Amino acid sequence: MVVCLQGEAGITFCFALQVNRVDYTMNCTSPIAPEMQRITLELPENLLHIFFPILQKGIRVPAMVGCSLKSLLCEQFAIPADYVTGRITTIFFNNSPVDDLDQTIVQDDSRITLSAAMPGLVGATMRRGGYYAALRGGISHIVDHGGAEAEYGTVRLKLFNLLLAELGPLVLARGLILEHDELIDLLKNLPGHSGDLSASSGKVFLAVRFSY
Repeated sequence: MVVCLQGEAGITFCFALQVNRVDYTMNCTSPIAPEMQRITLELPENLLHIFFPILQKGIRVPAMVGCSLKSLLCEQFAIPADYVTGRITTIFFNNSPVDDLDQTIVQDDSRITLSAAMPGLVGATMRRGGYYAALRGGISHIVDHGGAEAEYGTVRLKLFNLLLAELGPLVLARGLILEHDELIDLLKNLPGHSGDLSASSGKVFLAVRFSY
C-alpha cells in the first residue's frame, strides 16, 4: 500500500506500507500462551471495513514492552518513521496526548490511540507538536525519564479516521488477542462464516491477511 502526503511547495511525499506477513506467533517475540488457539483468516480487501468497529474500540496486540513508543511503532509494528511523523499527527497514550514519542515508555497494558489530522480547534490542539499544543498542557502525557525492563506483554491499540484503512491491514496481519465471545461476534459479520466455535473457549490469537 502506498500513501501520499501533500507537503510544502506542492511537493508530494509517498510512503510504502508493507504488511508484515511473518507469523508473529512463531518468531519468539510473542507473549502468547502455547495453549492459546490460533486462527488465521485470508480475506478479500473489500471486507476490511468489517474490522473498523473493533479497531476503533481497541484491540489487544502482543508486543515487547519497556521500549519507547517510537520504537514500538517503527520497529515492532514496522511503520515507516516518515509516516509516523507526517501522517499520525495525533497520538494518545493512556488517554493523554503525546508530543515526544522517544521519551514515552510503553508498559504492559498501555493504551495507545493513533489518528490522522482531526478537524477544528480541538483537532489542532491535540495535534502532536502543533501550534496550539500549549493549550492542553494540563492533560498532555508527562515525559518518562526513567527506564523500564524489556519484557513480553500486550498493548491496547485504537485506530481512527484515515488510519483505519491505511494501518488496519498491517495491524490485523500482525495479529490480535480476542476473547472467545469477541471472536464469535466478529465472525458472524463475515460472509460464509457461521461463527460456530462452540468447541473452543478462552482467549484466541487472530491474524487477518487481505488479498489485493
